[in-house]
Amino acid sequence: MTLQQIKYILGVADSTSLNKASERLFVSQPSLSASLHDAEDELGFQIFMRTARGVKPTETGARFIRDAREFYLNYERLLKKYTSSEKKTFSVTTLYYAFARKAFVEIVKDFSDENYDFAFCEKKASLVIADVALGKSQIGILYLSDSNRELISKSLKSNNIEFHHLTECNAFVYLHKNHPLAKKESVSLDELSDYRFVTFDTDDVKSFFSDEVIERYGLNQAITVADRATELNLLKTLDGYTFLSGVFAEETNEDFVLVPLQNPDDGLCHSFELGYITKSSVKIEKISLNYIDAVRRILNIAGFVC
Repeated sequence: MTLQQIKYILGVADSTSLNKASERLFVSQPSLSASLHDAEDELGFQIFMRTARGVKPTETGARFIRDAREFYLNYERLLKKYTSSEKKTFSVTTLYYAFARKAFVEIVKDFSDENYDFAFCEKKASLVIADVALGKSQIGILYLSDSNRELISKSLKSNNIEFHHLTECNAFVYLHKNHPLAKKESVSLDELSDYRFVTFDTDDVKSFFSDEVIERYGLNQAITVADRATELNLLKTLDGYTFLSGVFAEETNEDFVLVPLQNPDDGLCHSFELGYITKSSVKIEKISLNYIDAVRRILNIAGFVC
């Protein structure tokens, strides 16, 4: 088996779709499929189950993927150790948070004279974890909720990743200021049923709600977008809505408002634990510590207790 095949397998596992993986890996889908089949033939077992909704690791495949991640990370460390120049890298992968972008800009300014290559990526939770696990990013930022805590914690443990608490936040509905529900003190899912749900990734909705709630309120029939500008345009033109996990004070778009989300039982909105993740076996460097300090400072200014 080649390193390229392992890279392809990890790419498919992270994307859960051959089509998405082929785009991220810059390879045609037929070539990617052929490479996977060759790898499975060599290994003697099926790595992925193919379904109409994408691909999912088999039980044996999941164990192989976990070991392959660790192997590929060690390969990249070895390559970096003996081939890299004096230039250093600092990378952050996060959910879609403006405070994370703002803190990153501060760090780039502060360390611009220290010969760093900088990278900042916004992705869904599973890919935030994957980037930290593979050493692509030193820091990842995500949140835990009652709905995703067990799954996320299991993934962090299997990848030897630590979760560090930052603050607590709540769920809000994000609406255009002219939306019929924009002036309400709080909004229920029943009230939202007549409007279109817009999201970056339907998988992330599971972080907010149980499968039962998602199906009951049709949240699995969302309009999926790839960028913030398209999302805002749809929220405005279609009276759409989306959910944010409460860390909103740094957002400056005055045309949109946040309204507290009621639980399905009309109780108070869900609570989320915002935090950052790091590889357990890797020492946190000065630049990473400075980045976390910048994040805490921005959150404190926004009124969150860190």
